[in-house]
Amino acid sequence: MINKFPLFFCSGFGVGFFPFFPGTIASLVILPLIWFIKLNFSLEVLILGIIFYCALSMFLLKITLLNKRDKDPQYIVCDEYIGQSISLIFCNEKIIDYFLAFFLFRILDIRKPFPISHFDKKKNLSSVFIDDIIAGLIVAIIFFIYYGI
Repeated sequence: MINKFPLFFCSGFGVGFFPFFPGTIASLVILPLIWFIKLNFSLEVLILGIIFYCALSMFLLKITLLNKRDKDPQYIVCDEYIGQSISLIFCNEKIIDYFLAFFLFRILDIRKPFPISHFDKKKNLSSVFIDDIIAGLIVAIIFFIYYGI
């Protein structure tokens, strides 16, 4: 069980093994959890949670991919959880905001415009996260500007 935990965690608790669109499914799965956290806790708690989850994911991903050639396999979706969570930081808890944040994040994550593409091409441990973090930050900045926070 201990040997399998890093893979289970990094696959988004099994979501990454969905046969179709695991990254998109992971981005959808995280939406209600972030909504709940934002309704019941402060923004600081959300941000600290994202940082903690990111650090733990990086540690466990290093273990998971230790002897693997592919450093960004499709079943690894913890990075989608992180990027999608970041994109929701400045959203209001409205269905339309969450839909728009989901849609924008997925477009950026799939199309990978610059600077996202720059990091995605590196195919190393940190680039697995950085491209999704940048995509999430771009969406978060859009909402930050939109709401004039």
